[in-house]
Parts: sequence; structure tokens; C-alpha cells
Amino acid sequence: MNQEFGLLIDGNWCNGSDNRFGELINPANEQVIGRVAYASQTDLDRALAAAKKSFLTWRDTPVSTRVKILDRAATLLYDRIDAAALLLTCEQGKPVNESRQELIRAAETIAWNAKEAERILECRSFPVTDYRRFIVPEPIGVVAAFTPWNYPAVVSARKIAPALAAGCTIILKAAEETPSSAVAIALALIDAGLPPGVVNLVFGDPPAISKHLLASPIIRKLSFTGSTAVGKQLAKLATDSLVRCTLELGGHAPAIVFADADVDAAAEAIAAYKFKGSGQSCNAPSRIYVHETLYKPFLKRFTELVQNIRVGDGMDENTDMGPMANPRRIAAMERLVADAVAKGGCVVTGGKRLPRPGYFFLPTVLTEVPDDAAIMNEEPFGPIIPIAPFADFDRAIHQANSNPYGLAAYVFTSSPLVAEAAARALEVGNVGINQLSGVPPNAPVGGIKDSGYGYEGGTEGLEAFLNLKLLSQKVLS
Repeated sequence: MNQEFGLLIDGNWCNGSDNRFGELINPANEQVIGRVAYASQTDLDRALAAAKKSFLTWRDTPVSTRVKILDRAATLLYDRIDAAALLLTCEQGKPVNESRQELIRAAETIAWNAKEAERILECRSFPVTDYRRFIVPEPIGVVAAFTPWNYPAVVSARKIAPALAAGCTIILKAAEETPSSAVAIALALIDAGLPPGVVNLVFGDPPAISKHLLASPIIRKLSFTGSTAVGKQLAKLATDSLVRCTLELGGHAPAIVFADADVDAAAEAIAAYKFKGSGQSCNAPSRIYVHETLYKPFLKRFTELVQNIRVGDGMDENTDMGPMANPRRIAAMERLVADAVAKGGCVVTGGKRLPRPGYFFLPTVLTEVPDDAAIMNEEPFGPIIPIAPFADFDRAIHQANSNPYGLAAYVFTSSPLVAEAAARALEVGNVGINQLSGVPPNAPVGGIKDSGYGYEGGTEGLEAFLNLKLLSQKVLS
């Protein structure tokens, strides 16, 4: 396989003006499988000009026309999922079935925004004595969007679909390590009839691209998914032009198993969700707190499940968990395990890289890890999870809220009262009760604290790309 991906600027696929490229590496074997074009400042200026020009016509395009294009694009993406899934697995490493499910979610996201756009974009009126008042939704303008390598299809769709439905144009800086999904979505939109310049796709040096785009007065909205550190830097860059931001940042999700929980059901649900994508998900559970009465049986069952996870090439249908996406993640896993052990933690299973080509790290369970260990305070973003006992409700909640992240948390209990109390006490934007699953297109999701602000998905996700203009008209007799 030798794939080459270019830039999309004003409807044309091209290489960067300075002819720079980045290599694409298959994380399952560390072999070069292609290259991706890198944008120069000249290319970014062309993208900005194209997005600005096309906005003047796209914002005035009837909503019904925008909806038809999105609908057709979703259908085309569905039809192309099998080929796109193979490319995604070769780039990112996740099993092909996981890649296929992600692309299905991306198509569903595009279709949902198409279905709901006309309702959400209706003018709203309300009676006032002697006046008529209307809220008129208008597109915010040109959007700069940045997407990560872990879920490149669904996160790109979450940004592109609502922006286009709202009438915005967009410059998407997709992940250089996993370009094929963004390209697949762009191609589906073009083949569905999207006018040139409405979507522009660039790759390259992330700091240079973000600095250049956010310095431009053309950009009126920033949508970013990625690490907390980078999100804070982008928010600072956006302040000079008062660019509105949606930031979905890192997470360190606790899972709390209370004394009345079903041990087997909790262990199976957490293990199944934790190791999807090799744990490289901001929503993945990354700390488990188990009531002391259930701690030993839970640890035994969870460890059995983890040890049965089949690690291998994502192209193999027998693989449960593929490689990590890049060597940086291997180094991070090794550092976190070493730090935990140095501070008194124990490796129950896993804890090391597989001695073979590819970025394979064994699913890892840690115990007796102190609260000051790095794994308890840093987002691990990998297949490592510590398990700790707790004695009472207040202690569990305190531990769960003990770091600055606030994206997701999970609770297992048979008591509705305990579930409600925990959900209220947990300082996060998303709580799963007796289940862990991805967020559907019709639900808004967002973090608090160091996990960001703003919402993606649902009505709120589309409204993030709108200005709401108030019109007040005096009634003349």
C-alpha cells in the first residue's frame, strides 16, 4: 500500500506550494505506507481566501439545499465504508471492525445534522406588547477546526456537518498521521455537490497552522478536539480576535463500582470499553474505584477479561486490540508504569511492550498505586488502568474528583438513589450509569474544568456555529 493524500483548497486537490510531505506509518509493522502533503503559509492564505469567498454564497444557500448535500454525502460515505475502514486501520491501528463502526458513526452524524438543520435554523418569534420579536439564526462565519488522530472520522464529522448545516464554511486541519478519514468525508461532500471552497482540508505543522489561521480576522470560530495543553494554547491565540471556541480536551475518567453493583457486569462493561482503540480515547475509563467488599472479586474477574484480550494487527479479524498509534504513546506507557511501580504500585498483568515490530503494548492492570503517582493524575491515553478500593461514598467521590479533568465518569450500582447522588456529585460533563458507550449524534457532549468548554453533538452542537440575531419590530396601526 502506498497512499498519497493532498490538500483540498477551493475545490482542488493539490500538494503544498513548498512540496513538503509527511510519512504515513502503519503502527502494526512500522512500515511506511504513504505520505501526506503539508501546507505552507501560502496554502493557508489560499484556503482562508477560498473559505471567505465561498461563505458569501453558502450562507445564502437555502437550508433545504444544504440539507440535500449533507444527506447525499452521508449516503455516499455509508457506501464507501469498507474501503475507508481498511485505510483507517492501516494508519491508526484499531481493528477493522472498530474502524468500520467509527465511520458508521461519522455518516450518522452527517445524516443527523442534515435531518435536524431545518428545524434548528427556523426563525423563532415571541409576542411582546406593541412589538413583534424574532430570533434569526445566522451562520457565525469561517470556521477553523482541528481534529486528532484517535477518532479521525467521527470527530471530523462532528465539526464539518454542523458547520455546513449552519451555513458556515470551514478549514479543517486534520491529523497528519490519519488523513484518510477526513479525505473520505471531503470526497463524499464534493461528490454530493458541495460547492468549491466550502470545505478546505489542510495538513502540516500543527503549531504553525494554528498560529497562522487564528491570527487571521477571517476566522470567526475555533473548534478543537485534543489535549488540554494544546487547547489552552489555542484558546490564548483566539482571544485577540475574540474568536468563539469549542474545546473538547483531555479526560481522566473514573469508574466507580459501589457495594451493590453486579461485579461481572461492571467488569465486563469497563473492560470492553476501556481497551477500544487501545485505550486512546479521552472518554475511556482510566481509573477504577471499587468498594472494598467487592475489590477482590472484581479485580479477579477484570484481570481475567484483560488477559483474554487478543493483541495484534488490526487487519486480523481475530484481533481484539491493535497497536498504539505511534511510538510517543509507547514511551508514555512505559513512563507511567515505571513511575507507578517506583511509587509502590504493582503490575497485575501486562505492563510492557510486546517484543515484535509494531507499537504493541499489553493491556495493563495496576494495583496499590498511590494517589500521587502520575497515572492517577495525568491522562494515560493508553491501555493502562489502575484499580483501587474505597470504603465509603464520600471517599469514592473525593478520589474521582481529585484531578483537574472533568469530561466523563462511570457509576455502577443497583440503587437509583446512589446513582443519582453520584451523578450529581461527580464534576464531569458526562456520566454513564451501569453502562459505557459512545455518544450518539443527537446528544450534546462537553467537558468542564480542564476538559474544555462548549458542546458537540445535538442541537447545542449545531447552535455553536450560529449567531442569534434579535429583531424587534414595532407594530404600526
